[in-house]
Amino acid sequence: MFENGLRFMSSTEEREKEWLKRVGNPARLAAIGGEGVALSVDALRTMRPGTDYTVMAYVDREGGSSGTAERHAFEEGREQVYRAVMEELKRGVIREYKRVICFDHDVLANDSSLKSGVLRVGEGPGTIQRNMGEHCGLMMETKGCSIYVAPVVLRSATVALYGADKVLLLIETVHQETGALTFGGGALWFHDPPNGEIIEQFRQIERATERRMVAVHKIIFPEDKPTSVLAAR
Repeated sequence: MFENGLRFMSSTEEREKEWLKRVGNPARLAAIGGEGVALSVDALRTMRPGTDYTVMAYVDREGGSSGTAERHAFEEGREQVYRAVMEELKRGVIREYKRVICFDHDVLANDSSLKSGVLRVGEGPGTIQRNMGEHCGLMMETKGCSIYVAPVVLRSATVALYGADKVLLLIETVHQETGALTFGGGALWFHDPPNGEIIEQFRQIERATERRMVAVHKIIFPEDKPTSVLAAR
């Protein structure tokens, strides 16, 4: 009976794999945290060689504020994804890695540094978290990478596009009074097939963001003298 059960499980698994080959992977919701990070890293590890990877990351009005324990946990997870991205880029799997850091329209309009392509690590509107700043600094020294700032199109969300057939939508809840991200929510995954139309909508958001983006040419850390690093080409 035990052997029959194993054969049944194996047969069911094979049928499921064959079904997924034919119709594609359905949309999937994962919690922000360990599961979401693991899925993100796995998606990077399984990309086809020569794939482009684009991230549109929203930064709320708290900017680089140290914030809550939830924010710290989120940043730790993001560092794991950062490491995986750079490893795949160095291996030649990722052809081009583009990161667009998106701010609220009024924050960007009133910040001359941002409008000129200067990122500041710190706290408050118009700043970014330290680990994002360090990652962007590494990007600027690495061939195949580019960084931009732009007014946000899809607020309280980060969108990652893995080539032409996979999208991650990281949805974060917002505090009703302060407008700061609470780092709750979930990660939605879309695959083509069967979600080609949804992925195309994200591509339209990408194109709308790109129309007003500005290339980053400098990153300033609070304890350092302002330095400029030109992106490697």
